[in-house]
Amino acid sequence: MSSDLKPNGQSRRNFLVKLGLGVTALAGVSGGLIGLNKKETPAKDQAFPEVGSIFHPAQDPRKDPRRS
Repeated sequence: MSSDLKPNGQSRRNFLVKLGLGVTALAGVSGGLIGLNKKETPAKDQAFPEVGSIFHPAQDPRKDPRRS
């Protein structure tokens, strides 16, 4: 029954298959276009946090003699 032909010669199953393929193709194209628009941003400054920062550790870990 799901393959009954409509007057225009297209079954419901064929229509749903074509709709799924179209949606998939549209998602792929739009995803590709979004990927092309991304601009590379330079890396953020790796400076040590200032003394007033809540992320400032007690000592500078880069100067820790145990890490050399």
